[in-house]
Amino acid sequence: MKKIIFISFFLLFSVTFLYAVNAKDITLIVQGSGSPSFVEGFKYALTVEAKAAGYQMTDNLSQAKYNINFTVEFDRVEQKSKFIVSLIKVDDSSVIVSMEYFFADEEEMMLYAQLVFFLLMSNLPEDVTTAAPEDDTWRNKWLYLNTSFDYSIMLLLLNDPKLYAGNGVYFGTPGDANFRVAPLDHKFIFMPGVSLGLELQFLNFLSIEPRAQISREQALLDHIMYTALFSVDLKIPLKFLKYIVIEPYVSAAYPMRFPVEKEVFKKYPLYFFGGGIQIAAKAGKSGALFFEANYMFDADYLFFGKTDTSMKNPFEDFYPEPEVIHYNHSVLGFRIGYKFGFFNRKP
Repeated sequence: MKKIIFISFFLLFSVTFLYAVNAKDITLIVQGSGSPSFVEGFKYALTVEAKAAGYQMTDNLSQAKYNINFTVEFDRVEQKSKFIVSLIKVDDSSVIVSMEYFFADEEEMMLYAQLVFFLLMSNLPEDVTTAAPEDDTWRNKWLYLNTSFDYSIMLLLLNDPKLYAGNGVYFGTPGDANFRVAPLDHKFIFMPGVSLGLELQFLNFLSIEPRAQISREQALLDHIMYTALFSVDLKIPLKFLKYIVIEPYVSAAYPMRFPVEKEVFKKYPLYFFGGGIQIAAKAGKSGALFFEANYMFDADYLFFGKTDTSMKNPFEDFYPEPEVIHYNHSVLGFRIGYKFGFFNRKP
């Protein structure tokens, strides 16, 4: 019973310990000699334990930092098989630790693979097992190049003095025989696209990012247009979380549309203004995956209270007035992408 309790304690403790000591990448190789069936079985058992503990494994000795080497030989004095296992530092062939065990048959020794592995690795030098300092450079770069897939929704909300019941423009007087309501409503136009940005973090708490985005839109059937949006974001990087950077920002943008569909849009905003938030999570040594959401307004409407987006009445053959439909214009945008940093800066 004591033997079972002792082994169980080591098995339980080894899992916790082995994860704790692997703050640094350590590559191992396992080599052995003896009966082919035992060598292959024990190598496999040790490899499973090493991978579970987070170690890197290789079959190339020149790529390994440590070698777990074992041999099995028959001891004539004890009249038992003797298992000798050593942990060897590859670069200078120095033996870190060596242990010997006697066993009656090979199956008995296979049961102790996890315990043997734990005892070997617990003898690693302190400077190896000491946790490495956290690499925090990914969020403290002078420059970030980012690219993303974008999905925006253009919101065109009817803004017309003849708006009736919130869903169309009317003709005539309510109650008259000639009263009609045009089938006009608010428009929600989906705009997939891609963007490329260059973020300069000139202060630890402030960065600026010029960005170019191209997206596809279809305001009316068979009227496909593309928008090239050039924007500048002023961001405030918040770094109070270990692996996350949260960046709220304000943004100004200038759109260019092609081909210009004069028969569809009579007027279109010259500038947009708004803001958003980006959440970036560490992915790689110098980069991060990010998700972003923003909301942009027609600058004329936001600052001067007047709309600058108007569309030709698409139902003018049936409802000749008004010729132009006015909208309040805004855009809800989402981005998901990757940013890669260059040139470390001090926090």
